[in-house]
Amino acid sequence: MVKVLQQNIWIDDRKFLKSCVRARAEQGNINHPAYGTWTADFMLRQYESRAFLGNCLNDPRVPWRHKRREMMTIAGIIPVAKWLAKIKQRSDVSCRLCKKAREQRGASTEILPEETYGHINSAFCDGMTTTVTAAHHFIWRHLYASMQTAQTPTSKLRFVTPDKGSSMRTLWQEEEFNQICSRKNR
Repeated sequence: MVKVLQQNIWIDDRKFLKSCVRARAEQGNINHPAYGTWTADFMLRQYESRAFLGNCLNDPRVPWRHKRREMMTIAGIIPVAKWLAKIKQRSDVSCRLCKKAREQRGASTEILPEETYGHINSAFCDGMTTTVTAAHHFIWRHLYASMQTAQTPTSKLRFVTPDKGSSMRTLWQEEEFNQICSRKNR
């Protein structure tokens, strides 16, 4: 903070925000939002947040249902258990998807996470793990195919293949990384 005051960074909002984010990263305190919510953190990001959201909402190619869902997300009024409890429409804030998934596999349903929009859209939700993982793999395969297509014959880059033709283990052996350190010590 002394550095911020000495360099007059606090006068410029953008410089002050950058210095706060940098300080949090140096302290390793990046697992919690700086401004209370991840939405607030996103909205305050430079060159991303509000301008990006404005472009999306003004784009006539984006369907109305996508715009509506985006506005509901930013406003914090997605109808999930946490919000429904806030407006007194539900008494329990625990995640229904996690409860159902745990009941199906016979696991305990005593301690369940809160059902928030962020939770159900993450791989941490037991009920959405398969879906989120499938979406991740689909995106990875598309990205990998795009990189393979763009690769020139003279390129020296080799990619780990999604079909396990080459894995980190085979690449480790082929490139003789064991001479530097063992794969187990990484």
